[in-house]
Amino acid sequence: MKITVLASGSGGNATFLEVNNTKILIDCGISFRQINQRLSQRDLTIENLDGILITHEHGDHIKGLDVSLRKLDTVCYLTKDTFEGMYYKVKDNLHPSKLKYITPYESFMINEVEILPISISHDSSDAVGYIIKYKEEKLVYITDIGYLPNRDHELLKNANMYVFESNYDITLLFTSNRPFYLKQRIDSVKGHMSNNDSAYNLAQLVGDKTKQIVLAHRSKECNTNEQALETYNEVFKEYGLNIKDYNIEVAHQDIPSETYEI
Repeated sequence: MKITVLASGSGGNATFLEVNNTKILIDCGISFRQINQRLSQRDLTIENLDGILITHEHGDHIKGLDVSLRKLDTVCYLTKDTFEGMYYKVKDNLHPSKLKYITPYESFMINEVEILPISISHDSSDAVGYIIKYKEEKLVYITDIGYLPNRDHELLKNANMYVFESNYDITLLFTSNRPFYLKQRIDSVKGHMSNNDSAYNLAQLVGDKTKQIVLAHRSKECNTNEQALETYNEVFKEYGLNIKDYNIEVAHQDIPSETYEI
């Protein structure tokens, strides 16, 4: 399983996954041109894409969806409520033949890849994260989440790799110039996940198979790479864990990640 984070943040999100000859795009929040440009930077191609997985309907996750579906012979997997929650001009451009509706906690297959959507606490119609499996390999992909309930921990434990939100530093958020209502929304259980909450959750999820963590959707204004990594270091130490064992990196908004292989 090969994973490349093409873009991560409020300016747009997209991640490319390859398993043998199967190609999957998770979210489509940058333009079709940008997707192709960033893939080419890593010697990858979107040709013969097998599917696009959508987490939710916010613009930074679907900005390039309509053009991508017109340009590519592929289909989009999303919940019915996510489709219904889209802006009408976006919905009108998506042909029904290109859509496959999914249900949280009901797995489906794209070729030999098993995909389990799980419900995510976020202020959208029906946000999901994805647990993606191939043989013994497991990727957990969760961004834009305000709260992770204990009921999902067992499903998420001991993945080979996590792409997991670490959006803001609490102090930087509440001392920023953002309106107070926006600060409350971000810090709510339907908003985004702070560095602290992200680290405490992952400290309880990682296991002996975990070799890679990518921190996703970092706020440009209310977070820094250094702050996110330092928070993880402090929290993991509390749990007797060494972050060097997990190769923790922060995804970028404008630069594609290396291609991780698990």
